[in-house]
Amino acid sequence: MQLSFSTMATTLTALGLATQASAFVIITYSNEGCTGSTQEVNVYDNTCAGWMNGFKSYKPTYYGGSHQYATFWDNVNCAPGPLWEHGWADGGDGRFRIGDCDGFGGAVVRGVSSYYRVGSGRQAQNETETE
Repeated sequence: MQLSFSTMATTLTALGLATQASAFVIITYSNEGCTGSTQEVNVYDNTCAGWMNGFKSYKPTYYGGSHQYATFWDNVNCAPGPLWEHGWADGGDGRFRIGDCDGFGGAVVRGVSSYYRVGSGRQAQNETETE
C-alpha cells in the first residue's frame, strides 16, 4: 500500500500537533505515599482535567510544554477553592519531577489544571543558563 504525499503530510502534521498538545502526564494514587489504586492522567495545555477519581498522591511521568504550570484542585471544575500549586509542569523547577512522589497532606484532589504562566519554567531557566 502506497500513501500519497498529501496523505503522508496530513498525517505527519496531525501527529506533530498531537505531540505538542500534551501538557503533562501523571500517575495518580488513591492513597498517600503513592500507594493504592492508580490512574494515568494526561492534562493538556491550558485545560482542566476533572474526569478522574479523586487521589491523594501522584508521580509525574511526562513533562508538559514550556511555561506550563501544574495546579491541583479539590473540585472537578478547577474553580476557585482550596488548591495546591505544585510547580512548573515543564521541568523548570525541582518540585514537579518525573518519578518523584508528591502529595497533599492527606487531602483528596479531584481536578488538575495546566496553564501558561510567564516568569519561570524550563524556557526561562534555559535563558538564564545561556547568559
